[in-house]
Amino acid sequence: MSNSGDDFQVVTRKKWMARKCLRRRDHRKSESDYLNDCPDVNVEKFQPRLERLCGEMRQSDYFLVAMETLQQQLDTLKTPLKRIVCLGLGPFTRTHQALHQAAFILGLQQHHNIEEALYFDPVFRDSEAELIHLFNGRLMSEDCAGKHEATVPTLYYLPHCPYALMHNILWSNWQRTTLPNVLLISNSFEMLTMARRNQQDHITKVFEFCTETALDDDYEHRNVFNDLSLHTFPQEALPQKDDSDFWTRYPALKVNDDELVTEVETNLATLNLSSD
Repeated sequence: MSNSGDDFQVVTRKKWMARKCLRRRDHRKSESDYLNDCPDVNVEKFQPRLERLCGEMRQSDYFLVAMETLQQQLDTLKTPLKRIVCLGLGPFTRTHQALHQAAFILGLQQHHNIEEALYFDPVFRDSEAELIHLFNGRLMSEDCAGKHEATVPTLYYLPHCPYALMHNILWSNWQRTTLPNVLLISNSFEMLTMARRNQQDHITKVFEFCTETALDDDYEHRNVFNDLSLHTFPQEALPQKDDSDFWTRYPALKVNDDELVTEVETNLATLNLSSD
């Protein structure tokens, strides 16, 4: 593929993110009102719908390729997956995107026979919490704001979550022996660091030592899995333990519960509006 083709793809994706974040900012109040006013679901009736969608998800090309990508990294790390931590999934009984994202992570949980699957989002209703329990997941008792230690190989699933959550997961595992336990599906670090102005964060610091594999969005429903990548941190690629400059931790970041537009998305909008 030519360099011009690569450049065109990056610019196009950045412009799309910029437009998306502006739409979110402009419609923040209306979206919030909708989520608050949306009627609750009947769990007994909704469960079969979610089960059916999980089955369809596991047969989709997007899911199958994502599982192959994940398994390749697990094989490289020579370790099985032991835990899932899903943060910021969203109101999956009330929004189309969150529902399909829920089907993905629940399907992944089933695919890998994960016994310890932890979920948290402050927007979850009781019905959503009950559905997670029915699918063998467990709700965290409190908001960890991404401050969670990967004592075993752990997949963190953060679909389109605030920058601070990703930073705080790295912050919590900022040791050469612990960081390789982190497998993170989130917005692309490559795209995020292109727009990040404040360099005092762990995403910027670890980017060059991270293995990032894009999860190409060929899913049949648009704008559900855009810009997501799998990030892993192989120990042999990380600086040595005695590199005190690298392993010094920056402060954790504060996460706003109602943050719909991250600083990085806002920066992307600023960078690209003039080039439209």
